Amino acid sequence: MTAKVTISRLIAFDAFVAVMEKNRKPDEILDELYLANTGDLKRIDRNLTKEILYGGLRWHKKIYWILQHTCKKRDLKKVSPQVRAALVLGTYQIYYMDRIPDRAAVNESVEYVRSKGEASAVPFVNGVLRQIARRGEYFPKPDKVKNPVDYLALQFSHPDWLVKRWHERFKFERTKEMLTGNNIPPPIFIRVNSMKSTPHDLQDSLLRDEQIKSEKGSLKGCLILKKYPDLSPESLFGQGFFTFQDQASQVIPHLLNLEKGLTIIDAAAGPGGKLTHICELGAEKIIALEKSESQLERARQTATRLSHGSTIQWVHMDFMDFKPEALADRLLLDAPCTGLGVLRRHPEGKWQKNESGIKELADRQRKMIEHALTMLKPGGELVYSVCSFEPEETEAHVKWIKSTYAAKIELISPVSRLPDYFKRYVTRDNLLMIYAGNEDEMDGFGAFIIKWKG
Repeated sequence: MTAKVTISRLIAFDAFVAVMEKNRKPDEILDELYLANTGDLKRIDRNLTKEILYGGLRWHKKIYWILQHTCKKRDLKKVSPQVRAALVLGTYQIYYMDRIPDRAAVNESVEYVRSKGEASAVPFVNGVLRQIARRGEYFPKPDKVKNPVDYLALQFSHPDWLVKRWHERFKFERTKEMLTGNNIPPPIFIRVNSMKSTPHDLQDSLLRDEQIKSEKGSLKGCLILKKYPDLSPESLFGQGFFTFQDQASQVIPHLLNLEKGLTIIDAAAGPGGKLTHICELGAEKIIALEKSESQLERARQTATRLSHGSTIQWVHMDFMDFKPEALADRLLLDAPCTGLGVLRRHPEGKWQKNESGIKELADRQRKMIEHALTMLKPGGELVYSVCSFEPEETEAHVKWIKSTYAAKIELISPVSRLPDYFKRYVTRDNLLMIYAGNEDEMDGFGAFIIKWKG
C-alpha cells in the first residue's frame, strides 16, 4: 500500500468495489476493513470513509453518466472495478464534498489506482478527474416533460425500473420528493435505554461527556444526534445507555400491545433493535428466532449491552422450520423484504435489487404469514412489518389474508396502540404506512395487525 493514500479513502474505495462487484453490505464490509486497520483509524477517519462510500453509492448513476460522457470514447464497463471506484468516488468528492480540495480528490484517487498495481491506468484516471474538476462541460439531461422517468432517474440517481414504478403510482412531484429524500443522509436516531436513563438525562450526558448535541424525536425515548457518538466499551453507547434504531423501527413494538404474562415470538431477531425494545416495554417471555448466526450474535450482543437478556430464549433456526412447544400470544414478523423503504439508509439497495425480486420476496412473505398464524393462540395477534411500502409486500397481503381466512381473522386498527403523533400514518384500510421522503425523515415501511380467532 502506498503511503500517499489515506486510510479513510483506501477503505472507502475497497468497500465500494466489494459492494458494487460482489453485492456486499456496506456495514459488513466496513466492519471487516476497520478490523484489519484498527491501529490506523480514528473516529474522524471512519466518518470520512462512510461519507465517501455512501455518497458514491447514493449518486452512482448520475456520477457514472457524467463520467461516461467525459470519457466519450472509452467504455467504463471495460475498465477494472478499482479504476471505476477511483473515478466514481473521486468525482463524488469533487462534486459533493466542498471541504475536500479538488487536487486531494484527484491525487488520492490516482494513487489508489497505482496502489492496486494498475500504473498503466494512472494517466487515464488523472486526466478524467482533472477534466471533471474543471467543470467545463455541460451534458444535456433528458427532458423532464417528455421523458419524466428518464429525467428523474438520472437527476436523482435511481434505477429506471424503480422510478417508473413509483412515477406510475405517485406521479411526478411526489416521486421527486421521495427520490430527493433518499439521497439525503439519514438523521442519527437513537433509542434511550429506559432501564438506565431518560431522554433528558442522556441528552445532558452526551453533551457533557462527548460534546454531542441532540434533540428529541417525535416518539418517547427517541433522540436525534447531531453527530456520530463514541462506540468504545467505555462510552455511553458501550455501557448500554442507548442503541441505534430508526424512529420508524421504534414505532413497531408498540403495535404488540404488550401485557403481563404474554408469550412473544420474534421471528427475525437480528440485529436486536426491535427485540430489546420489546424487552423495555415489559415483555416477560420472548422467544427470539434468527437463522443467521452472525445476526443472532449481533442480537445477543445488543441485548447484553442493554442488560435485556434475562427474558429472552434464543433459538438459532429458520423461522419456517420452527414449531413452538406452546402457542404464542403475540408474534412479530419483521419479514425479509425488498428494503425499498430504507434506501436512504442503505443506498446500495438501489443497485443490488431488481423488480423481479419484489414478487419473489412477496411470495416468501406470504408463506411466512401462513406459518406464523399456525403459532398463535385463539385471540393471539400477528404483527407484520416490512421496510417497504410496495403494494405486493403490504396491501396485497391484507387482501389475501381476508380472502383466505375470512372469519378466522380480524384486521386490527393500529390507531389505539400508537402515540398520537403517528396515528396520521394509518390508512383507511388499517395499514400503518410511511413512505420515503416524509417530513419526519423516517425510514419507509408498512405494517398491519392480524388477530387470530381460530
